[in-house]
Parts: sequence; structure tokens; C-alpha cells
Amino acid sequence: MKILEVIPIARGIKNDTLSYFSGSDVSVGSIIKVPLRKRIIPALVISSKDVGESKTEIKNSSFALKKISKTKCSHLLSKIFIETAETVANYYVGSIGSVLNSLVPKVLLENTEKIKLGTHKIEEHKKTTKAEKFVIQSTDEDRYAQYKSIIREEFAKNSSIFFCLPTIQDIKKAKESLCKGIEQYTYILHGSMGKKEILNTINKILAEKHPLLIIGTGSFLSIPKSNIGTIILDKENSRSYKMQTRPYIDIRKFAEMFATKTNSKIIFGDLLLRTDTIWRQKKGELVELMSLKFRSLTTSTQEIIDMRTIKKNDTKTYFSVLSEEFIKKIQDNIENNEHMFIFSGRRGLSPSTVCADCGNVVKCNSCGAHTVLHRSTAENFFLCHKCGERRSAVEKCSYCGGWRLATLGIGSELVEEKVKELYPKANIFRIDADATKTHKKAEEVAEKFYNSPQGILVGTEMALLYLTEKIENTAVVSIDSFFSIPDFRINERILNILLKIRSITDKHFIIQTRDITQKVFDYAVKGNLVDFYRDEIDDREKLHFPPFTTLIKISIIGNRNEVLGLVQDIQRMIEPFEIDIFPAFIPQSKGKFGVNGIIKIVSSKWPEKDLYEKLKNLPMDVLVNVDPDSLI
Repeated sequence: MKILEVIPIARGIKNDTLSYFSGSDVSVGSIIKVPLRKRIIPALVISSKDVGESKTEIKNSSFALKKISKTKCSHLLSKIFIETAETVANYYVGSIGSVLNSLVPKVLLENTEKIKLGTHKIEEHKKTTKAEKFVIQSTDEDRYAQYKSIIREEFAKNSSIFFCLPTIQDIKKAKESLCKGIEQYTYILHGSMGKKEILNTINKILAEKHPLLIIGTGSFLSIPKSNIGTIILDKENSRSYKMQTRPYIDIRKFAEMFATKTNSKIIFGDLLLRTDTIWRQKKGELVELMSLKFRSLTTSTQEIIDMRTIKKNDTKTYFSVLSEEFIKKIQDNIENNEHMFIFSGRRGLSPSTVCADCGNVVKCNSCGAHTVLHRSTAENFFLCHKCGERRSAVEKCSYCGGWRLATLGIGSELVEEKVKELYPKANIFRIDADATKTHKKAEEVAEKFYNSPQGILVGTEMALLYLTEKIENTAVVSIDSFFSIPDFRINERILNILLKIRSITDKHFIIQTRDITQKVFDYAVKGNLVDFYRDEIDDREKLHFPPFTTLIKISIIGNRNEVLGLVQDIQRMIEPFEIDIFPAFIPQSKGKFGVNGIIKIVSSKWPEKDLYEKLKNLPMDVLVNVDPDSLI
């Protein structure tokens, strides 16, 4: 009889380890299935002892050990991967089990017995020479030319490459660009593949002795492929790398930690790297793969239109969705049988609705978030994009009872409607989370758009994932609302979006704005990345934001009195560290009250052992998010 100590691989478990007994011998490092409460979960065996060696511990234990009836073992995870998971857990203040649950695809954990591991053990092939960390900031064409060269070099060294990307569309595009001549040695892996397809692909990867190019999302770095010499992490600026559930892991951070543990080369690349990454390169932490391009060039003509100056009858300024210059470009697009992409920062008809009498904002009755006005064949309706609540738009102000509810902002549905009013016979398409609810549907719409002369596509940021070819004309009809998003990285995000649209534009690029003073617009049309970086890094330093500090956000939602009491307890618990407490972005939801707290600590000092222990011991209902996207 054996006593097994295991790490439960699941979310929401406070304990890092649990103990069970088994009638059969189980080797350390195995992944087995164990009972926990009313479910069966995977677990990693970290120690195995004879019952005779643990009699005293068992006798003094406050709980009864459960038996594992069937034990199917699998050494799926390498020792180095598990060590990396522990490092990640320390950084993001999570349990090792929750980190493994986030970093290892569920299909692997549930089908470990179907993975044909053979003799693959990454630790046996660990390199002793420390590999450098590289960055590349350039156009897609220039970056991919470099990547192809690196793939050839690694193949010559008998090393495989893991090409990490954030989305399915990015993966498909990368395969088309990189696999020419090495199709039989190129594999893709992502979560939308079927279980059987994923398992077959992994087994082929593990069985292949020739160097491979593996293109996938970050979680598939868990595959114990022994000869990966280089990790390329492209689209480095993508927000999709940051997980939105506990323990809020950033795949970019994990990939770098894993590369460091395995002494593998890692390359971060994008059209616009994150400000944090460029700062690290300036400090000497990262090496230029090629000189970073701080001037983005284009052959298209560019124009910024000040929407504040639009007048009616040359006297009174009025609100308009589309400027005359914009309408002229649409007309030219149709007459020349060209294509046009129109970007709108928000979906729906209007992102916000307010009472014209008292100024109260129309909010969701369930969660308190701002509702967005949408159109249907029966009647217009308010939809909450956070929790999904839907209700009729025929209502009075909940605060003053007034009927004068006014819409603010421009949504993609409204833009589509206005274009259709002007050109009812035009081929008009829309890609956003409302019009194209599935990946397949978005692909179909994008293909129809490219194949339709005079095609006009209206879309949100989501649409950029599906625009894989050049487009003659592009326009940004509305992005001003982004400046109000509580994210200290918002200028970087806006510039990244504008540069992406500009990079796919062949002839004309237009930006409409009611905030012409924002310098980011000028930086975008001129491709002036160096001045943007200088302004951004100066602001970050003055405000003590990353990369100069590591931000840790603590969030609590519940009964008002209980939350405020817990806040006081937390402030005492984490002394002498200071925490800045303020109301959450949605302070009330069905009688619930929310607050956030921000802790700033010098980046080089995190993880700080004393603070880590204090945060780790907070109640489970207190959310801890290291390096959050938003402060509110």
C-alpha cells in the first residue's frame, strides 16, 4: 500500500497538495485521476511512500485518506515544464495545480493514456549554453523573412521550432507563410481542433525524428518534444496572450520563463512591440534580431478628418456619423470596383445611452455595466455585452423617470445602417461579435467580402483577425471611445490597431475623430513609432507604471459592509506594503458592492517573498491579478 502526495490540477483548490492511498505503485511525475468532492480530476504525483513509513502522519491526520481505485499513469509533463509552472505560480500568486490547469490543454489531461510518449524526455536534452532573448519590430513581410531564415538554421542544427501565436487566424496565416517546402514537417495545434485530431497530431510530433515547425497557441508548449531549440512568439502586442481567468497568466511571461529553463532561444516579434518590451531592449535585457524599425512606411495616402468642424448650412455644427470626405471615398470605392474596410471601435448602434434630463447612464439591471443599443425587426433593444441581459429599449430613465433617452457614440451596426442608406445596392458586410458569432461565420464573411467587387466591410477589432490580404481603401469611423477605457496601455492599443489597418491599406487610409489633439493619430499616419515610445515611456515613469513597477490588482465583490470590513483586514494583513483602494468599475450589481486595490512594487523586486506569502493567504473570494490589463 502506497501513500501518494499529489498536486490537484484544477481551479479553485486552495491546497497545493493532497494525499491519497493506492494499492499499486505509482511513480513520481505521473499524472493520475483522483476523486475530489464529487468529481474526478487529474493530479500530478510528487511523492510516493509505503504506508509503513507514514503511520504517524496518518494517525495524526485530521481527515481520512481516500483510495485511488484505478491508476493509469502517464509521464506527460517534463520535469522542466513542472518547474516552470511552479515559477509561474509564484509570479502570479496561484497554486501550481491551477497554473498547470491553465497551461496544459484539457484534452491532454483527460487523455494522457492516449499520448504515445516513447523516449521523449526534455530534461535529457537540456542545453547547457544560455540562449539569448531576441526582439524584432518590423512589417509582417520583414519579420516572416527573418523567421524563415531562422527555421532553416534550426533545421540544420536538428532543432525544432515552436511558433507561438495568440489566435486561430494567426496560426492559419503563419502556416501559409512559413510551411512552403517543409509541409510534411509543419504541424498546427489550437483549441478549436477536435480531440482526435489534436491527439493524432501530438503523437505524430512525438514520433517524428526530423526537426519540426510546430505552430500553435502557448498551452501546447506542454508537449514533451525533446528538441525544441527556438520559441518564436509573434504578435507580441496581442492582448489575447493574457488569460482572463484565475490565475490570470500571461503566455508571453510563461513562454519566456520556459525558454530560460530549457536554455532555448526566444524571439518576440510584432509590427509594434509593447512599450515594456522595447524598454527591456533599451536596457540590454533583449537583443535586436535586426534593427528595430521605428518608422513605419506606407504607399497609401492618409488623412485625419476633424469631425468637430462639420456644419449644416455653413452655420451650425451638428453630429454626423460619416463626413463628406468619407462618403466621397465610399463613392469612389464603388465606382472603381474596389474594396473598403470601415473600422468601428464598438459594436451595436450606440455604445452608450444617457438621459437628456438628468444625465443618468442606462445600465444593465443584472451587473451594472453600460448597455448598448441594438436593432431588431420587432423593436430596438438594450443588450449588456458583459452578462448578456437583453431588454426592450422602450423605457424611462430609472433615476428621474424621463423619456428623453439619448444615444452617444458610434457602433458598427449604426455605421452599416448609414452606409446602406446611402448605397442600398452596395455589397456591404459586417464582422463583429453580434453579426458573426462563430469563427467559421467570420471566415465566410471575410471571403465573400474579398470576392465581391465594390465590397464594403464594417467591423470591430475582431475583423482585423480575418483581413489577410491588402485592401484598397480603409477608414476608421470611430475609435475616440477607446480613450475613456481605464487601461494605462490604451494609447499603445490604439496605435497598434491603427498601424494594423494602415499596414493592410493599398491606396487610401482615413481617420475620423472628434479629438484631433490626440497625438497618437499623428503618430499613426506618419508611422512615427520612436516619438510615441519616448512619450509613452516618459508618462509611465512619471506615474510609476510598468515597466518600472509591477502592478498587483486585488478585487473584492460582495455585501457592502462585508467588503469594507475585508478591505480593512487586507490593509492590515499586507503591512508594511501600501495598497490604493478605490471603487470597482461596476460598483453595484444586484445589491453587490465591489472595490479594487492596487499595489505597486519595483519590477526587479517581484516576486517579493513576504508580500507573496501575504497575498497567497488571502481568502479564496479575493481575486489577485498580477500585471492586470485594467486598473478599474
